[in-house]
Amino acid sequence: MTSFRAVRSLRTSLRVAAGCTAVAACIALAACSSIPKRPGSSVETLSPANVAARSPVDVVVAPVANPSGKASVPSEMLRESFHDGLVKRRYSPLALTYVDRKVVDASYKPGTLQEEAVLQITVERWDDSLWDSHRAVTLRIGARLIDATDPSGTDLWAGRLERRFDVDKGGESTLGADGLMRKACESIAAELLAALPARDPAPGGASSPR
Repeated sequence: MTSFRAVRSLRTSLRVAAGCTAVAACIALAACSSIPKRPGSSVETLSPANVAARSPVDVVVAPVANPSGKASVPSEMLRESFHDGLVKRRYSPLALTYVDRKVVDASYKPGTLQEEAVLQITVERWDDSLWDSHRAVTLRIGARLIDATDPSGTDLWAGRLERRFDVDKGGESTLGADGLMRKACESIAAELLAALPARDPAPGGASSPR
C-alpha cells in the first residue's frame, strides 16, 4: 500500500512539474513574440554609411519630392518630422523657414547656405486608402544624406523604407485627423532615421550607430 501511494504521489508530482514547465514555456514564447523590433530594422540601406568620415553638422532638409503623384501626401508634415528627427540624431538642421527664405528658385545648389549636408526625402508610393477607416497608411519612402561640400553630391547615407504604419486611434478625440497624420509622419521619420548613424556631438566626434 505504501509503495502504491508513493508511486501515485510521484506521478502527481511529475504531472504538476510538466504542467509548470508547459506554462513557463508559453510565458516565455509570449514574451519573445511581444519583443518590439529594433528601430530602423525595416529600413533597407542603399549605400554605405560615410557619415562617420564626414561627420556633418549643419544640414538642409530639402522640400519633399513626391513622384508618387498622390496629392494627399503630407509633404510639409513629413519634412518637419524629418527635421525634428535629425535633431534627435544630434545633427543641426537649418530652420525650414530660413532655408525657404534663402532658396527661392531652382538656382539653389548644395552648399549655398554653407551647410555640410542635404537630406533629400522622396515619397515613391503613398496609399492612404485605409486612413479614414483604420488610420493606417502604407508607403515606400527613401532618404539620401548627400555631402554638400562635394560637387558630385556623394551619398553620405541612403535608405528606403516600405511598410504600413498604423496610428493608435485612442487619441483621436484630442489630436484630430491632422494630429494623427502628424503622429504618423513622426513615426515614419523616426523609423527611417533610426538607420542613420547618430552624430557624436563631442568635438571631432564621428557618427555612431547608436
